[in-house]
Amino acid sequence: MEDYALLADLHTGPLVSREGSIDWLCFPRFDSPAVFCALLGDEDNGRWKLSAVDGEVVSRRYVPETFILETEWQTPTGRVLVTDFLPPSDDHADLVRRVKCLEGTVEVEHDLRIRFDYGRITPWVRRVDLDSHSNGDDCAHMQDSPSEPHPVGTSHAPHAADGTRGATSSAHDPETGTRDAGDATGDTPAEDAAGEPRAAHWYRHFRERVHRAAREARSGETDGKGLLAVAGPDALLLTGPQLQPYQLGRDGEDVAVDHDAAHGPGADIRVLEGLRRGHRGTFRMQAGEQLDWVLTWSESYRELLVPADPDRAQQATHTFWTDWASAVDCDGEYHEIIKRSLLVLRALTHSETGGIVAAPTAALPEDFGGERNWDYRHTWLRDAALTIGALVKRGHQHGALLWRDWLLRAVAGNPDQLKILYGVDGRRNITESELDHLSGYEGSRPVRIGNGAEDQYQADVAGEVMMALATLRDAGQEENDYSWGLQCNLMSFCELHMDTPDNGIWEMRGEPQFFTHGRVMMWTAFNEGLRAVREHGLAGDVERWTRLRDRLHTEIWEKGYNQELGIFTQTYGGTEVDASLLQLPHTGFIAPDHPAMLRTVERIERDLQVEHGQLRRYRTAAGGQSADGLSGEEAPFVICTFWLVEQYARCGRVQDAAQLMRTTVGFASDLGLLSEEYDVARGRLAGNFPQAFSHLGLIRAADALEEARRGDR
Repeated sequence: MEDYALLADLHTGPLVSREGSIDWLCFPRFDSPAVFCALLGDEDNGRWKLSAVDGEVVSRRYVPETFILETEWQTPTGRVLVTDFLPPSDDHADLVRRVKCLEGTVEVEHDLRIRFDYGRITPWVRRVDLDSHSNGDDCAHMQDSPSEPHPVGTSHAPHAADGTRGATSSAHDPETGTRDAGDATGDTPAEDAAGEPRAAHWYRHFRERVHRAAREARSGETDGKGLLAVAGPDALLLTGPQLQPYQLGRDGEDVAVDHDAAHGPGADIRVLEGLRRGHRGTFRMQAGEQLDWVLTWSESYRELLVPADPDRAQQATHTFWTDWASAVDCDGEYHEIIKRSLLVLRALTHSETGGIVAAPTAALPEDFGGERNWDYRHTWLRDAALTIGALVKRGHQHGALLWRDWLLRAVAGNPDQLKILYGVDGRRNITESELDHLSGYEGSRPVRIGNGAEDQYQADVAGEVMMALATLRDAGQEENDYSWGLQCNLMSFCELHMDTPDNGIWEMRGEPQFFTHGRVMMWTAFNEGLRAVREHGLAGDVERWTRLRDRLHTEIWEKGYNQELGIFTQTYGGTEVDASLLQLPHTGFIAPDHPAMLRTVERIERDLQVEHGQLRRYRTAAGGQSADGLSGEEAPFVICTFWLVEQYARCGRVQDAAQLMRTTVGFASDLGLLSEEYDVARGRLAGNFPQAFSHLGLIRAADALEEARRGDR
């Protein structure tokens, strides 16, 4: 999985392999059904491979401070550069692939297999002609082109797109050359001169730039032709040099079948049985030549959206990401990977809803070949809350405010109906199901979509959210009636569950217990509420919250702390430890150098640390006390190791922190991406990829180490 690169447009997150195959793509949104799903099956579950014939990849990189991927191929006769990106936009969903021949003569080849609904649906595919003029709207008016038997496209359609889903979201005004006050960097004032709220101000200017760039990009004429795939609610339009249809039999050999009988609306089920269908093409290029392809998603029942213009799209995508990254305050030894981690966190934030997904993927295994395969394309309150803290600390408050707005919408209702996770748009009922038709990543089954953990009670969530909102408040963001009312409701939620066991931060699928970390986070919720009253003058029931906070404090020391062993334990009355206990000092419940904490760290090192200092979350089978209800083992958890780095730094073990930090950062991919876990036995990343939690842990660990070196821990 470390061979994959993430592309990003603030709506979805496809993965591109080192060999040039897009094996995972959900259009138009992170949690939409995949249109390329080879990642969890095989190539016939959908992919788009673009490679150099007889070539090998000699380098790949992101254009600095962007998610524009450049991959260089070397062949015996020349070199080509492949550039892949998604232009950020709220109006369009485009995937752009560009090939430039750098020297000599090179042949490049495509294999395109579109499969809607996680590889279950092979669409109808036909060739369409686009009108020469788009008549000033966003749609590509089309007609069938019956004169040719094969779906064909050309590379010179005007792509009357808004260019870029990103041209408009950058801070730069393409007409005036100036910067809007409400730009995409998050540095706008709380209100504009007219008293308009910042988020509304930013969004209004954002939309103006979208429409302006769209108008500019729609000039010109075209002989535009495209390859249109349709099934159910989805339509994909490919523009660029023509790809020809093919059919493969069970033996992998080409089968000659009439195009309409195999690909179009007249497809014959008797002909289709056993065939694998797709489109391919081979193109000879000379030095200096460039070819472009654009894949554009639309709703099948609406007119097609006009594809992005590749030149405009690339420039605007570059501007969008570099503008955002330029506002990041980042220095020190790990500044480059910190900036990449912050970019990942931004990439996993939906630009319209403000929801932050835990990862852009589903069912990548924690245990290769095992059953620990979960869908992370949803918004966990905990993960999002911790992410917000990192963004606010680095000066990006706009995304934090969007998330706060998302939170207010998502949790609206009775406090006792609070969920631990929601859809990207705030929806509930993220039903878990299994995709039996997929073989799984390296045979890891079942392949799950949705997430059954949504129905769990996890005691720590309210405290995590309270800490995130406190970070916003401390950064100068004023509360309103809704945001402070939400926090009061969160404390009411904690009060309702004072005597309720939970499933813990690790979403145990065994019997609920009283997890010490969760109880400390409940203490944190009341503590942050009291601090808001004391330091910010907000109204609250001080007497009640104080009583509940103090009750929890006493209870945790009596039941979550094992007097005989002198350590905090994973659960009340237990003897096992887990890595979440490393978070206790982060809440202010205990100092990182407190003797009880130091003894707990020693036990965590003894029981959970493996090769290279990496840390497991918990022991999966320890006398039944920490069994998680699942078979198999899991690899060390990346964020847990970073928590240990943070603890080392804050308790004075700075050299240990520095060594473990260097080792763990070294496990990132060549593009600076981290998954959920690192399998030390195989030397591989494991779990969903890339994961917000892991990149968040890296940022916090690096900050703690830098602060310790300065002596201000």
